[in-house]
Parts: sequence; structure tokens; C-alpha cells
Amino acid sequence: MIPARAHFIWIGDDFPWLNFAAVASAARRGGFEQLIVHHSDELGQQRHFRALERIANVETRRLDAEALIEAAAGPRLVDRYRMLLAPAARSNVLRLALLRREGGVYLDFDTVTCRDLGALRAETGFFCGAERIAFPASLEERRNPLAWGGAYLRSALRDLARRSASGVTAFRRIERHYATCVNNAVIGARADHPLLAELCERMLALPEKRAVKRYALGTSLLQNALSARAEPDYVVHAPEVFYPLAPEISEHWFRSDSKATLAEVVSEQTRVVHWYASVRTREIAPRVDPEFMRGSSAPRLITSLLEEVLGYAPRSSSSVSPNPRPSLASASSTLFLSSAGTSATPARDSA
Repeated sequence: MIPARAHFIWIGDDFPWLNFAAVASAARRGGFEQLIVHHSDELGQQRHFRALERIANVETRRLDAEALIEAAAGPRLVDRYRMLLAPAARSNVLRLALLRREGGVYLDFDTVTCRDLGALRAETGFFCGAERIAFPASLEERRNPLAWGGAYLRSALRDLARRSASGVTAFRRIERHYATCVNNAVIGARADHPLLAELCERMLALPEKRAVKRYALGTSLLQNALSARAEPDYVVHAPEVFYPLAPEISEHWFRSDSKATLAEVVSEQTRVVHWYASVRTREIAPRVDPEFMRGSSAPRLITSLLEEVLGYAPRSSSSVSPNPRPSLASASSTLFLSSAGTSATPARDSA
């Protein structure tokens, strides 16, 4: 069984409120006995980081990246890590090293945990999830112009859905035509699972010029490793479980004019929402905090999700849970506001 332990990795000297929300949601809903925030920089002056102290079972650890990687996979992977400059690429290496050393569930910070992951941890020794994309890694090996033309057409249709306020509903009608490929934003694994060792070896086998390319050490590496295994000793969950909105369409999480409702997006199968910090949210995501979500320009969908998951009634009737709770606007000394200065410790919850 995969340990009831959640890992988060943060590389940087800031710590936005949505990071706090990611950890708080996992503590409240994920069914974890331990949550560890691994961080590269000193964050003691960051108020949202300090607020993690108020959440039960959360531990913060300063990263000794090279020592961790060497202990998990040897000095050659340390050399590969040193040549990487992008934080996302470095995180790809670190998450495998952490899982190989300790096991558990790795979660990106651009996630909101909605339901208990206990059943998923008990089901297998390794799991991840699939997302719907227009350009799967397999396209790189094909020279078929029809295949590439189809991919560009799907990309264009997806972009139209991204731009439309009704785009989530529109995309639902065509999403079956998009490839489902694995993503590494959510990975659960036992420390001794052979896939972790294989993924580390594949990182070392990549040519240097290829290794520094975007996605090479992350989603592409994972896709190639899983497709090459003769006997499936892992579970890949459907997009609804971790990636209910596809890349690009995920912009609707942060749109104030989106007509999508929480009930339309989050199903009973959804365990974690990955909202894709790397996809068109870089300007608005750092501004999101409880104060911002009270304003008229608040992003409707992500606000409803956070209100629901962290213990408050959503703004509309699209609730995942029928239990009545105080609204965000009336909560003055609650978990939702704890990183802004109040003191509260969440009880773990499952839906």
C-alpha cells in the first residue's frame, strides 16, 4: 500500500496563498496522516508559509536537493540535476527522488484536493492520471501530415472553447476526440516500486540536449516509460480524477465570466483538481487570496471550489456537498482566512 503521506515541492523565495490552499485542502480532504512541504529557500518571512504551522500533520523541510537525489538514485542523477535551470525541470527530478526514498503521494502546488485518496493508495503500488491534450508525445515520432493536421485542428477548437464563456460546455462535446496522456502533477507510489527506478534510469539515458527541453523529464518521460512496460503494474486514472478541465480549458478556473458550474466540472470521481499554473494563469493566480475572491472580478469557478473544499458553502447551487456552511464573506476566524492572520486548524474531512 502507498503510504498516507503527501509531498509538495516549492522552488522559490515567495509563497502565494494558493500554495497554502493546496496544502490545506490536502490536509482536510486527502486522508493523509502526514503532509511534507519541501522548500528550496528560507520562507520564514512569508506569511502564507508561516500559516502552515496551524495545520495539523504538516511538516516543512528545507530541501538539500543534491543529497536527496544522490541518496535516492546516485551521483549521476545529481550531475543531471545540476545542468537543469528551470524550477519545473528540477522538480521533475526531485519528486521521483522523494517518492523513491519515502513513498507517498506527490502533489503539485497548483492542485486542490477534493476527496480522500485512501482507496487509490490501497489499489496499487503506483498511480498517476491522464489528461486530454492536442499534441501527445507520440506525434514527435510521426511524420504523417494528417496526424499533425488533426492535432492543430484540435488545438484551434480547444482555443475557441478557452476563449468562450460557454467553452467548458462546448469542449465537453468534443473532448473524446483528444488524446488522453499521462501527467506527473499527481503521482502515488510505494518507495520500492520498480517504476521509480526505471524513471530515474530513463532520465539518465536522455541526451543532454533533449533532457533540457520542456516536458522531457516530466510528462513525456512518464508516457514513454508506461507505454514500454510489458506488464502493467500501475494504474492510470481517467481525466475526471485529477484533470477535470483539460489544459487551456483550465483557464476557466480563473475567469470571472465563465458560465461553467462546479457541478459541471467536478464529479464524484474527482479526487484532485489540477488547475495548471503553467497555462495562462500566471498573471491572476498570484493575486488570488480570500480578499481578492470577495471582489467583483473574482474567478467564479476556483472560488466556488475553494469555498467548498475548505469548508464553506459555494456561491451557487453547484455544491459537491449539501451540508450548509457559512459563506466566505461571513467567515472571519476560519481556516479559509487563517493564512491572513487568524488561527485555525482544519479537521481532516472526506466527501
